[in-house]
Amino acid sequence: MHEIIVRQADKRDLDALCRLYLEFHEFHVRGIPARLRRPVGYDNDELCTRIEKVIGSSDSVILVIEADSRVVGFAEVYMKQDEANQYRISYRYGHLQSMMVSEGHRKRKLGRQLLEAAEQWAKERNADEMRLDIWEFKEGPLRFYKKSGYQTLRRMLMRKL
Repeated sequence: MHEIIVRQADKRDLDALCRLYLEFHEFHVRGIPARLRRPVGYDNDELCTRIEKVIGSSDSVILVIEADSRVVGFAEVYMKQDEANQYRISYRYGHLQSMMVSEGHRKRKLGRQLLEAAEQWAKERNADEMRLDIWEFKEGPLRFYKKSGYQTLRRMLMRKL
């Protein structure tokens, strides 16, 4: 059995995280090429700077999952708050911005472990719920999230003209 560890990312994980974020983007480009594209060249410095800001923030986290001491997945989570007004009830929630497990490590329940850790992180910060939005396509993550108990809160529709 492989040793699996979920932990908060730190600066030592930047190279692995940059690799995983690029794999994440490529996965989505393949799934929805009419909406996303590969840049002419990826700017690793810009990506690493953005990741460092998330790691260093008190209201966000990047969790990584290791299999045999190798980072093979991540979850990026932010704490957010809907402000109450005369029409809306306030909710404090975790927003799962991005999550992925490297292709070679899928179907081993690693995504479920990452999601549970992300939910726990948000819960420890008094979140009422976890929210996320996804691109829908055949190989996309919708089925995974539905199996994990997530349900549609709001839907964006489009029609080609």
